[in-house]
Amino acid sequence: MKGVPDSTASPVSAVASRGKIVMMAIIAGAVITNIYCTQPILPLIAAGLRVDVTAVDLVAGAALLGFSTGLALLLPLGDRFDRRKLVLIQIALALVFAVASALAPGIWPLIAASFALGIVSCVPQQLVPFAAVMSLPSERGRNVGTVVSGIMVGILVGRTIAGVIGAQWGWRAVYGAEAAFMVPVFIAAAALLPKGVPSTQLTYGRLLASLWPLVRDNRPIRESMIIQALLWACFNAFWVNLAALLKSGPWHLGSAWAGGFGIIGAAGAFAASLGGNATDRMGFRKVIGASIGVATLAYVILSGAATSLAALIVGVIVLDIGVQSGLVSNQTRAFSVDPKAQGRINSLYMTATFFGGAIGATVSGWLMSRFGWPGIVMFGVVLGILAFAIHWIGAPRATASAIASSADRLKAER
Repeated sequence: MKGVPDSTASPVSAVASRGKIVMMAIIAGAVITNIYCTQPILPLIAAGLRVDVTAVDLVAGAALLGFSTGLALLLPLGDRFDRRKLVLIQIALALVFAVASALAPGIWPLIAASFALGIVSCVPQQLVPFAAVMSLPSERGRNVGTVVSGIMVGILVGRTIAGVIGAQWGWRAVYGAEAAFMVPVFIAAAALLPKGVPSTQLTYGRLLASLWPLVRDNRPIRESMIIQALLWACFNAFWVNLAALLKSGPWHLGSAWAGGFGIIGAAGAFAASLGGNATDRMGFRKVIGASIGVATLAYVILSGAATSLAALIVGVIVLDIGVQSGLVSNQTRAFSVDPKAQGRINSLYMTATFFGGAIGATVSGWLMSRFGWPGIVMFGVVLGILAFAIHWIGAPRATASAIASSADRLKAER
């Protein structure tokens, strides 16, 4: 592709056993908890630092924004340097920034530490390519899927554990636990991961410069990035405000309950796999459209969550199914553009996804403080409508292209 340097996954010398792949999934899930542990303890942080919901939601937004920054700036380095060394450095820095978060004296130092913690916690997306290159071709899909499932389970279980720890020992203990957890994670990563071999000698500047032509020249990548950013904004708008809803609603439930809803949302982890299978059978456009519709429907159901626990539970499950199915189908569409640029496409796609999540977390905090839960519901519905509009606008060109190809084929047959 013009303007895009050829790249392939960095080769490694070892083929991983099934046990090692599972351990890599555990490592990925453990590191991703650094991002999502904040969400169920936001009311505890607000009370402890004496700030309102708008300010405290910036902590969650900063973590997601930091994560998207790390995806944009650090993932391309895996093509140029030893990915194993990059992973170990990031885990060590995650320990440092988790300690800084635990000791933060005020809201702004905590926001800064959360942003830094997010940057170095993009390790899971470094491990996905590792799983691919450490697998036999016949096992590659299963092994990559295992690591991705580990990430999703880490997101869900991390919220649950954080909620329990926060309820028992306070929000600072959550970050302290995250810091302590990075020690065995570092040891496991050092033992499991082989040395990576760079696949290019391009300078860092040229690696980053090669990202823009991919976005500029490929409509499928652009649309996938924008649609999934909107869906991830839907996802985080709900989760960062769930604890506040449970605390202020008729149930008066604490952070442990907010974290416990992560277990209910476990359907999303299975939906990612189902969405991938459906994409193979039906094509990405149909699955993306269905995913947008399901995520929007979830917010219609969640409109009753302020008074109905049943609506809240059903809405959580439906939302996770829609968003996670969209994650896989949009990623499949983006990856189909250029098999030799998977790493950079992944960087673009995941950066956009988590940037959307950061915006969703930040804007929804402002809406929650001024309009309450109805403001969150309206925000989610509007995001869904925007995603569907972008998806629908892209359809005529795809249809016209298919018609033109069919016409050319008929002419050739005649």
